[in-house]
Amino acid sequence: MEKSQLIEIGQRLRARRQELGLTREKMAELADIGTGYYGQLEVGTSQMSVDTLIKLSRSMHLPMEYLLFGEGEGTGDASPIVDLLRRCTPRELKLAEEVLKLFLMKAD
Repeated sequence: MEKSQLIEIGQRLRARRQELGLTREKMAELADIGTGYYGQLEVGTSQMSVDTLIKLSRSMHLPMEYLLFGEGEGTGDASPIVDLLRRCTPRELKLAEEVLKLFLMKAD
């Protein structure tokens, strides 16, 4: 795989991790891979095995095609959820964030 492709994959990994509001350490833990290795994947200095690709795809709730090629359905349309969140108080927003994080971690 070319270096530019590894960097693009890393950028998609980082973007999704940040969307989920997770640290590198927490993302690595959820995917059951080493923190240092996950960091190398994000910066594009390491390639991943098929097993790691599957783990990341499942833990990030993204199709493997999207992680590898940036094609296919990335994240879904969040506009209905955003509309609901706009009506929330700051306290309700914090609670909704925590519930969503728990849901995404347990969905596997």
